[in-house]
Amino acid sequence: MPTASNNNTFNLIRRLLAFVFVSVIAASCQPRSDTVSRPLNGEALHIVWSRDVGAPINHPPLWIGNILVVAPIRMPLLGLDAATGKTIWSFDPGVRIWDRAYGSDGERLFIGLEGGRYAALDPSNGRVLWETSLGINSQMPPFVADGVAYVPTTFTGPGIPGDPNGKAAIFALDVEDGHVIWSFESGNYILQTPFKRDGTVYLAGSFSAPEIIDEGGHMRMYALDAGDGSVKWVYESDDGFTKQVYAASDVVSYIAYQDFIVGVDARSGELLWRRDTGNWVPTLMGSDETIYYGSANTTVHAIQAGSGETLWTYNIPEGSFNYLIGAPVLVAGELVFLTQLGEIVSLDAATGELRWQINAGVASARTGLSVSGGWLFAGDGQGTVYGFSD
Repeated sequence: MPTASNNNTFNLIRRLLAFVFVSVIAASCQPRSDTVSRPLNGEALHIVWSRDVGAPINHPPLWIGNILVVAPIRMPLLGLDAATGKTIWSFDPGVRIWDRAYGSDGERLFIGLEGGRYAALDPSNGRVLWETSLGINSQMPPFVADGVAYVPTTFTGPGIPGDPNGKAAIFALDVEDGHVIWSFESGNYILQTPFKRDGTVYLAGSFSAPEIIDEGGHMRMYALDAGDGSVKWVYESDDGFTKQVYAASDVVSYIAYQDFIVGVDARSGELLWRRDTGNWVPTLMGSDETIYYGSANTTVHAIQAGSGETLWTYNIPEGSFNYLIGAPVLVAGELVFLTQLGEIVSLDAATGELRWQINAGVASARTGLSVSGGWLFAGDGQGTVYGFSD
């Protein structure tokens, strides 16, 4: 006969799976910016091509060289010609590709595969450069810097039997051959995409505790030495499932289930500030000492990372549900993002003033967009990928 403890564990796993599924579709796990490209010309921006790839897109397309990497859910990974949308290559490893677990260093494409496998591909042709077994599934994008891919893992997520007692690890992999430089086993059952700055890797996720907290849950953040993975400090709170971590010079910020933006001292792990976002927030994006995010009350925010103080706010027009999808992208001084109504909006990143706004017709998108070199790419929940240019 089931015990109360068993029922609590079952209910926890069920709630974790439901929340993680919604979160991994809504959130954009790695901050993206393209500060060297020119601004987009909103008056001339138009669809150059569109392509049906057969299944929903849960993560922004990734542009590497002249290849656009797209991961339709439960389908082979695709490398499209960025200028035409034509398929250049298709990668089918024989197991499920985790459709949000890809990243790049500009020369290689890294991707998490079912069964704890992890691979690096040549983005020009989809050829496997190396593959390794982590033993734990990686469903989130890696953070890649200085020749190392910092790969988070999880015991809970879409397509994985939930295990709140699992101990997820982060792996520091050499990008050249995939060998493990170091690994660190956390006390969390899930780890989000980490963030590295000034010799420290910051990573956060949820861990299981005996009590059930209805509004939130337990989260833990680690600061690790980037050289050997040793622990510098540990921070814990009941903010719940962590969506995104960003490190400025002195403060590490995160957004979690309770939708507070939180600032923690980067050297000590002590809480510095905690800011109510006013409504649900899918993720955040940071650049230098500024954090950008949008909440479901249709407001876009820019705050100072050191203090959490408001720099500016912008209210998206056209209705109470026309809020920002995923993370905004910073492009040559402009903040570009997609809204629930399929609009593409550009704001002055310094002031929050509207630069331009167009109806792009991408109204069923589940995730944000990517921008580089005068091109803008997006995918929707119907399985269509769009290439815009000005």
